[in-house]
Amino acid sequence: MHGNLQEIISEGATGTPPVELTYGRAPKVLSSSFAVVAPHTKEGWSTERVVKFLDFLLSERSGIDLDPARLYVTGHSMGGAGALFAATSKRFAAAVPVAPSGVPPAERLRGVPIWAFHGKNDVIVPSYITAELGQSLRQQGASQEQAKITLYDNAPAPPGWPDYFGHASTIPAYAEADLYEWLLQQKLSLESA
Repeated sequence: MHGNLQEIISEGATGTPPVELTYGRAPKVLSSSFAVVAPHTKEGWSTERVVKFLDFLLSERSGIDLDPARLYVTGHSMGGAGALFAATSKRFAAAVPVAPSGVPPAERLRGVPIWAFHGKNDVIVPSYITAELGQSLRQQGASQEQAKITLYDNAPAPPGWPDYFGHASTIPAYAEADLYEWLLQQKLSLESA
């Protein structure tokens, strides 16, 4: 992928799993039950690139032992949109977009459990994107548990980015006590993948 790797643990990324793990603030379940892989790009995410990277991670060449039935995808802003588009590949057991800047058609996400987070006060990416995602998923037959939407009234600005008020919904989202337990309940049926 592309970019300075220090950006994924920068002050502005506070709340994200890589930052919280780096500084020892992550929920214990994250460090004990998950392997966190955090690619990043400034070019946007294509489903094909994510799937190619996923295939590498699952190969013996990666040296990482991952359960292909328990892969989860998450991202913030452009990465939140990327996570949703990656979820259309049906290779992930669940997706957690945070303030996604865009969404694929809901029918392409049918059957993928999603818990989306957004600040209603986000001045960078409007929260209606996430609210409409929830409505569209439910119109496609998703239950409340399969299409969870959490909208924060007052999400903070990312540290060091005061003009991005409301865009750091990552801080409360990734600290959500039930998020990681919810993820661990999701398992991909490999016969349908």
